[in-house]
Amino acid sequence: MADLHAVVGHHVQLGVLQDREVLYIERLSAPQAVRNRVRVAGRLPLHATSSGLVLLAHGPRELQESVLSGPLRALTPYTITNPDLLRTTLGEIRRTGLAYCPGFVDECATGIAVPVRAAGGRIVAALSVVVPNEASARTAVPALHAAGRGISRMFGAMAQTRVIA
Repeated sequence: MADLHAVVGHHVQLGVLQDREVLYIERLSAPQAVRNRVRVAGRLPLHATSSGLVLLAHGPRELQESVLSGPLRALTPYTITNPDLLRTTLGEIRRTGLAYCPGFVDECATGIAVPVRAAGGRIVAALSVVVPNEASARTAVPALHAAGRGISRMFGAMAQTRVIA
């Protein structure tokens, strides 16, 4: 995460699925970084954030249907609140391995997230960056993908390590 933070110069965060929300368990920030509503141990709705969308896209079918059928509260005018659009977006995230969310949580910021996998390919977290809502936001994507793969390798290695007593 520190290497990714050095590259993007804004927020880098790690979130996990907690009920119907994303729980942020780590965040690195810079003094001049774009506004970010996320705090460590903070929660946001799955449908409204890049990390949440990654976790929802790869989550159990029952969870997806529950979120799709419930109220989809808007945090900004750009938050997805239409169930059909959300369903299409989740499919696109599964296909591309990336959630790109300009203005979903804050109109001035873009959240971009990738999955973090454990051994066997199971999604255990989402790694995201929050950068200014500008045309250059996509420049963070290659570094984000590389960091996500690196953290996934660590999870895979740790999951296969045996403790001998």
